[in-house]
Amino acid sequence: MTDVVIHREILEQMIQHARRDFPLECCGLLSGSGETIDHTWPASNQSQSPREFSVSAKELFAFFKELRQTGRRHLGIYHSHPRSGVLPSARDIEEYHYTDVSYWIISLENDEPDCGCFRWHQEGFERIPFRVVPEKVDTV
Repeated sequence: MTDVVIHREILEQMIQHARRDFPLECCGLLSGSGETIDHTWPASNQSQSPREFSVSAKELFAFFKELRQTGRRHLGIYHSHPRSGVLPSARDIEEYHYTDVSYWIISLENDEPDCGCFRWHQEGFERIPFRVVPEKVDTV
C-alpha cells in the first residue's frame, strides 16, 4: 500500500481548524488535482458536538460541485477528537460512507496534536502511513 501524500500547509490548516473549534469536533473535506492532497475544505460541524460530527448536505453539494467544475478529486475526510486519541471511534466506523478516500483524525488529547490517517479495509479502518511534502517543489 502506498503512502498518502499531503501538503504541509494543508495538514497545518487541519490542525488549526481543530484548535479553533475546540472543545467541539471539527470536520472538513480534502481534495487534490492528482493523488496528492493539496486543498482543504473546512466544513461546519452540524452536530455541534465534542463527540461526533456531521457535514450538512448543502456543504457536501457545494464541495462536489466545485470538484466537478475544477476537475479536482475527493481524496479525504478529516475531523478532530478534542479529548481522545487518533483511533476511530465506534461512531466513526458506523457513519463512514466514503470508502475510497483517506480518513484523517486530529487528536488534541495531549499538548502536541497527533494526526492519524486511515483507509477503509474490510469493514473497518486500517491506519496507514502518510508523507508530508512542501507545497511546491523547486525544479532546476
